[in-house]
Amino acid sequence: MGQIVIIGGNAAGLTAASRAKRIDPLLNVTVLEKGPHISYSTCGIPYYLAKMVSAADLVAYTPESFERERGIKVHNYTRVDEISPSRKRVMATRTDTGEHAEFSYERLLIATGVRSKLPGIPGTDFKNVFTIVDLQDALQLNEALQNSTRVAVIGAGYVGLEMVECLKTLGKTVHLYEREPHVLPGLDGDMAQIVEYELQRFGIRLSVSAKVLALVGSDDRVVGVKTASGLGIDPADVALLDTGVVPNVELAREAGVQIGLTGGISVNTYMETNVPSIFAAGNCAETFCAVRKRPVLHYIGTVAAKQGRVAGDNMAARRTKFHGALGTTVLKVFDLAVARTGLCSEDAAAESMPAVSARIEAWDRAAYYPTARKLWVKLIAERESRRLIGAQVAGYGDASKRIDVACAAITSGMRVEELVQLDLAYSPPYGNLWDPLLIAAQAVLRKMSL
Repeated sequence: MGQIVIIGGNAAGLTAASRAKRIDPLLNVTVLEKGPHISYSTCGIPYYLAKMVSAADLVAYTPESFERERGIKVHNYTRVDEISPSRKRVMATRTDTGEHAEFSYERLLIATGVRSKLPGIPGTDFKNVFTIVDLQDALQLNEALQNSTRVAVIGAGYVGLEMVECLKTLGKTVHLYEREPHVLPGLDGDMAQIVEYELQRFGIRLSVSAKVLALVGSDDRVVGVKTASGLGIDPADVALLDTGVVPNVELAREAGVQIGLTGGISVNTYMETNVPSIFAAGNCAETFCAVRKRPVLHYIGTVAAKQGRVAGDNMAARRTKFHGALGTTVLKVFDLAVARTGLCSEDAAAESMPAVSARIEAWDRAAYYPTARKLWVKLIAERESRRLIGAQVAGYGDASKRIDVACAAITSGMRVEELVQLDLAYSPPYGNLWDPLLIAAQAVLRKMSL
């Protein structure tokens, strides 16, 4: 009976475990997870903190229910300390009891996820300073919020923006700091301005191009934020850091697994590492960008799950390829939907890809229909090949529909002339005679002809 060991009870790890067991029920599959929880929705954490759902709602499986329903043994509270490829063994420690354990494997999956990247400023170790990587972080933050009124959010990425809405819903006073010139790095500035307007419309104090010098504390607790441009100290009872994450690759590196230039574990299209019988998947591993034609990092649950499924196939002796990802995301910022896929203008410039872009404003369905809402769509195309390479959508209507179509167009290598003629569905309650995506494509074509 084949022995598979998986390090990480997350989207990649559990998807791989389930897939391998489904393909070959005779496999002996074991999952090792250092924390108390498995199979929970990290993306649902803001809605738990906003009291829209309970913590239990975010948990799909417990270790017991996963074993009962899937026939897969999960050891939680089990921290892996070392991988020995020559012996095909994993050495671990029970974090609740301190006892040591060894697990042998024929095939091993490393799905160790990420850890927070703290900013290099004083005060990050004060009490009531938080990062959000897992459910345990959310439970601790939830407790701290009960007796807090002023919250500083350092970093206006996806987590930061989702959290400010959640915090405002709870009645907190929120100050959002971003060191870049606009929120959501990875979005073009003209699209980010729409998001910034929405934040300010709902009473979020926003500081962009803000250099945070220190978190200030008293009695080992955070009491405020000191910035380079501000006079004095901005008061805060809680600080939430959204300053990025890095892949957890130490275990892999120590086992002789190759780490790529991105900092993630290097894998081939079968999710195999350079060490025989060892695979990697999820946020700790590189993915492949079909536009850049090179490995990149995407910290996205949907990508992690797809990589896990491919790894599960291959650990169960199938040969399935992972074809890469475009970093497609959609985000709710109060009443605004914000979505992106592929490259932004800055990405294209960094890749030395001459590009043409256009932004348009249009209704998401027939303008006379009562539920019609505004959308802003920006498309980016490579000038020479005329292929679509990026798309961004923001607005009060159905942004996800447009970004998904754009993702499919980029994946298929569609040129703008082909996108313009896509036969998209139309009915006044659901769409427009000319979909905003097609209007944006027409605008790009006009610029290309100049």
